[in-house]
Formats: sequence, structure tokens, C-alpha cells
Amino acid sequence: MSLHNLSGVDRMQNLFGILRVSSLKGRLRLLFSVLVMAMCLLVVLYMALFGKVIKEREIHAALQEAIDLQRLFIDKWKSERLADVHYMALTSAARSLNLQEMGSQFRLFQSSHTDFNTISFANADGKLVLSMTEALDTDVSDRDYFRAARNNEAFVTDVMTGRVSGKSMLAFTAPVRDRNELFAGVLIGTVDLSSLDAFVNEFRFGESGETFLLNKEGYRITRKRDASGALQTEEPYRTEIYERAVAGTQDWKSYLNRDGNRVFGAYAWSADRQWLLVGETRMRDTFKPYYRLLAAILLISGLTLLASYVATMLFTRKISVLLKHLLDGTKRIREGRYGHRIDPALIRSAPAELKELSDNFNIMSDKLQSTVQLLEESAVVDHLTEVYNRRFLMNEGAKIEEAAARAGNPSCILLVDVDYFKQINDTYGHLVGDRVLKHAAALLVASVRNSDVAARYGGEEFVILATNCELARGKELAERIRTWFMNSPYRDEEREIVITVSIGVAQSSPQRTYGTNTLEDMIERADRALYRAKHLGRNRVECDDNLWKRKSE
Repeated sequence: MSLHNLSGVDRMQNLFGILRVSSLKGRLRLLFSVLVMAMCLLVVLYMALFGKVIKEREIHAALQEAIDLQRLFIDKWKSERLADVHYMALTSAARSLNLQEMGSQFRLFQSSHTDFNTISFANADGKLVLSMTEALDTDVSDRDYFRAARNNEAFVTDVMTGRVSGKSMLAFTAPVRDRNELFAGVLIGTVDLSSLDAFVNEFRFGESGETFLLNKEGYRITRKRDASGALQTEEPYRTEIYERAVAGTQDWKSYLNRDGNRVFGAYAWSADRQWLLVGETRMRDTFKPYYRLLAAILLISGLTLLASYVATMLFTRKISVLLKHLLDGTKRIREGRYGHRIDPALIRSAPAELKELSDNFNIMSDKLQSTVQLLEESAVVDHLTEVYNRRFLMNEGAKIEEAAARAGNPSCILLVDVDYFKQINDTYGHLVGDRVLKHAAALLVASVRNSDVAARYGGEEFVILATNCELARGKELAERIRTWFMNSPYRDEEREIVITVSIGVAQSSPQRTYGTNTLEDMIERADRALYRAKHLGRNRVECDDNLWKRKSE
């Protein structure tokens, strides 16, 4: 009979005969060895054929996620610098063209904003009339940022090299308009790229990975890590990743970078699409752990062949029990039951390694629960004042108001505005202003019931949603808050600041006038009442009178 006509069992019998393995113990050893070898071979083949592709996609996904996060920080950095320059352009000294006072404010601003190298001002004719580094009377009327300022637009220049320092820098500009709203010049703030370089180069993906910024023409903005001297931008970075970015396509495949190395890359445009953030990592460095894993798998396969019969007979049951508990735990976590723990009593007789695995699972589960709680809190709590933020107010506040309405109970909105808060910021600085806001939030929280919602609405405005509260009671609450603010000034080691508030009060009504729900309608009516309070001199309470008009009608 030929081998082709034999069944699988007969072939195993022939194999046992050829190898002269006749004992049950020997046959079990051989059978388990063949099974383990087949499994190891399948794992190696899978890793070699499919694992590499999966690894490439995982690398690209991780790189893209990191680049997207870094792009958010860069956009924030850029918008903050523009906001700083715009703030200086709106000062009374700039609008009145008081050069002496502007110079004093420039020096004070630069001492507290170390990112800026210098602040300059060019008049409406394009002549530099105030500068800390540049020669006065320099004509900048032909510059792009001056033309943008004439069109009442802020502007960010491409990379420039400082004439005095020789450093690479960017210029952030904002138009200056006089008190008659006529174009009076442009305020120019230059920023050294060293801080941006340090932030961008801080990211490292792999041993030789790097992140860098390009402008929209492909010229490099940031230096390479550990580079020194002026930035060289003569040659554009026209590699495949740049072509992908221009075309707006994403691809996880590797390519050759400008140095001729095969790399993986990801990109992200800035919000204004003026800067391109690119992250690259060399393919060979990325796959080092992968190749080591393959080698380790081969080594483990050989060792496993020697110990397969022992491991199979002695540990299968204990491992399967622990894996069942781990699987049940991961399912519970996937269902949202964070903090699930494996009872140590269930694995009391397990080996030390399995106990450690169970302990690590419990530790990670606890950390996951605390992290999720922190994320949930940060999504609804204002980080400065530690009261609810606007998102929570508009989402959950609407639900709270609707529940009160279904129960037949009225609700009131108190829109609280800290009077003359801009003067506090201008007089004492933004740090003290932030402390004043925290103080105000603490007073509001202490003045309302646990069932009420106190939230920061924006800037120096706060909102209190008081349920089961008619307009008269809402006005009484507002007067108590106003009086409490007057009697509770902000104090620290150096100063005492008297705080007053203006408050607009509105009651819920089934007849909506504004917005898409009752809460938005209440806020809008309270805002109008607040406007009257501020118009009538501040430090007062005004109520929405539309409710009474509706009742009389």
C-alpha cells in the first residue's frame, strides 16, 4: 500500500515505527513536539508574511496620532503669539500713538513674554518709529505684513534671519488703528524659533526619528536636532511625504527621505495650512524590535520543543483558569465596568508568575478607572475655576431644566459678570486676574444649593442654574450674591481688591423666544437683563421682564 492511500492515523503509526518510538510516553512527547513545532512554524510564518504589514500600519497610525497631537500644540502656540501681538495693538498707548508709553509697555510685555525677541512699531507710512533692535526710519511699506495690516489683517511671516542676532525667527504682526478707527500702523513682534525648535525636536519616534516643520513651499522652518547656527532653507524638502501632503493623501507605506534613508512618515497641516508638520522614523530602526521578536520566537520555539510535554501536562489547567478570569475581566472593562479586579483567592495556588500577571492586571484596571474618571471630570470642569464649564452647562443643564419643567417646577438662570474685570487684568496682571476669577467662582459655589449648577460661561461671566426657583426667589439669590461679593474682596499678601458683580436674572417659560431650548432662551433673556444692569451703572441686579409681559398678555 502506498503512502498516498494511508489515513492520517496510519501515517502517524508509520512515523512512530520509523523513529522506533513504541512507548506511550515517547509517543506523547513526539506528538506534543510536532504540535508545538507546527504552531511555532505558523507563528513565524504569520509574523514574516502578515505581521510585517500589520506592524507597518501600526507604526503609521502611532506616528500619525503623535503628529496630530503635536500639530494641536503648534497651532495653539501660533494663535497665542498672534493674540499677544493683537493685545498690544489694542492698548491705549498704541491707539493714541504715544511712543514713550508704547516703549514702556513693550519692555514690560517682553519681560513677561520671553518668547518674543523684540517688539517694533511702524507708522502708517511704513516707517519704523519704535524698535528695540532695528534701525529707526526703516521702510517696511513693501513688506507683506504691512500690506496685510493695511487690510486690517494679522500676519505671520516666513522664517527670517535677524540682522543683529543672526538667529532664525518669525514675525507676528497686527494692525494698529487709532481712536478714530483709522489705520495708524503695524505692530511687529519677532519670535526666536529656538523655543519652537525645542518643542518640535522633543518628539522622537525611534532611535533616529525626527519631527520638523515645513512652510507651504516645502522649505524647512525648524532645525535638525542638535543643529546650530542659522537655518538653511535653500533647498525645498520635496520628498514623497511632501507630495502626499500637497495632494492631501495618506499612505502607510515607506519612502526615501532627503538623506536617502527608507523611512515611515506622517504629516499634518497647521490650521491655516501655512505650515506642514512632518514626522519620520527610519524603517530599519523601527523594525529592530520586530526582528528581535522573530529571533526570540525562534529561540523560544526551540526551548518549547524541549519542555512541551512538561508545560502541556502541568500548566494547561492553571493557565486556562487564569486566562478565563483575565478574559472575563477584559470583557467587563470593554463593557465600561472599569476597576474590575481578579480575586486573588481564585489563583492562590497558581505559580508566582501567574500571580504577578493577575496583580498587574488589577493595578492596570485601577489606573484605567482613575484615568477615565479624570478624563470625564476634565471634560466638564473648567480647569482654572474648578467649576463646571460651558459644555456641561449646555448639555447637562438643559437636561436638568427639562426634568424640573416636567415636574412642574420653574427654574432661574443667573448670569453673573465680574465688573471691570479688564481693569483688574490691566492693573494687576493676568495672574492676579486668574486668582480673582477663582475667588469669584468659590463665592458662587458657596452661595448656592447643592442642587444648583454653577458654571463658568466664558471670560469673567458665570452662570447659575437654580431649579425649583421662581423669578422673585432668583432675584433674592442674586441680591445675596451681589452683597456677598461686595463684602468679600479678594485678598493676598500684597493687595486687597474689591469685587462687584452685575447680574441678570431670567425665569423659565414654556413660550420660548430665543434659542433651540428653554435653557438657551433663559440665558439669552438673562444676558439682556445683564446688559441693562451694566448699562445702568453695574453692581446691580436686573430681571428679565418678558415673563411678566407674557403673563399680562
